[in-house]
Amino acid sequence: SLPLRLGRRPRRLPLLAPLTSASHMSLAAVMERPAQWQEQLWALSRPFWACSGLCYRDHLDAELMFANGGLSYNATTLQRNLVVANAITSEFLGELKQQCLDEKQQYDRQGSQAPQKKRNRWAVYTNPDRIQHNLTSTMAFMREHPECRTALLPKSYLRALAVLQHTVSEDTADTCRPEEERRHSDVFEGVLTKSGVNSQLVKDAHRSEWSIEGRAFTMQDHKAAPNDTSEDRKAVIAAFQHNLITALEQFLLDYCKRRKLTGQGTQQLMQAVTTQMSQAGLANLEQSSQASRIFVSGEGLEQRTAYNVSTMLTDAKGEILKLSIYCMKTRFSSYMSPDGMVAFADAEDEDAGMGPIFCASDSYLYQYATLSFAPRPMPDGTERIEVVVLDLLDEIHILPVEPL
Repeated sequence: SLPLRLGRRPRRLPLLAPLTSASHMSLAAVMERPAQWQEQLWALSRPFWACSGLCYRDHLDAELMFANGGLSYNATTLQRNLVVANAITSEFLGELKQQCLDEKQQYDRQGSQAPQKKRNRWAVYTNPDRIQHNLTSTMAFMREHPECRTALLPKSYLRALAVLQHTVSEDTADTCRPEEERRHSDVFEGVLTKSGVNSQLVKDAHRSEWSIEGRAFTMQDHKAAPNDTSEDRKAVIAAFQHNLITALEQFLLDYCKRRKLTGQGTQQLMQAVTTQMSQAGLANLEQSSQASRIFVSGEGLEQRTAYNVSTMLTDAKGEILKLSIYCMKTRFSSYMSPDGMVAFADAEDEDAGMGPIFCASDSYLYQYATLSFAPRPMPDGTERIEVVVLDLLDEIHILPVEPL
């Protein structure tokens, strides 16, 4: 039935401004979260790394062994959610394993050597010990996520949480690895630093909206004059990039200074945060999303992306960084679901009536996630950067065309 809403339980938290005029909303209206709600979230959630991995593993094993023996009438909401989360996380990791095996087989058939970073990725998803580590760490996150304790969650939403937590954790861990062990080919640069900012963020800076501790940056404030040349436009974009990157680096450097991070820890945190503020973060959100599987089109189609980074005080971890990522598609006039696209591709008769379905112009696709970043002191005096998914919203709102 329409409108469609996927990947979220029926209860809607009062987090956002009304979406009926989505294409005209300000960045602040979209990104703000009530402070009271954030405090409640952290009050519900125990520190993600408050005890050792063995402690989490013991709790998880007990709960999952209970579940494997059959859920009783008295099973808690958390236990029921964990049963589903364990199954879908294993399924997701199995899909990644098969992808890696297929890639390796293709290289073997061609008799060519795969790049080192690709071989590093294969090892993550084909080695049994690493697969188990990925499953355990993701389940530890699910166990501590407040929403898993308060309501039975749809399978699609649990999968989205697990996929997003895993992908952002992998990206963040990659910034802490030696170059020869990394799985991604990210390049970093900077204005105040030599390699603190993901280069993809710099290249795409003018295509998104940004907020740094409440200070807005958008190219909408730099409208082109009628007589501007392409060189003029390039100069405006370069100036915007410089101002944005300088402000972002200063904000992150100030945070690292307050947290007394080492030089290495500072670079790792800056790289981890700016990677999620680039196309990599948006790709992670898309990978976990149901909305990204809907293909939309239309002459007036708009896509807006925004990133909001700020600080937040918590009892468990002290001052942390909070990053919100937002993507919305509006003003489209037709769409195709995954099933519809498969049927259309398989249809032998082009006139079979399959194809895009028309919809109302105020339909929208909406994706939103909030991540937290915090340094964790290690026994050797270094730091490890921890990332946790705080909130995730994935909404498909398709309205039928009104009859004439």
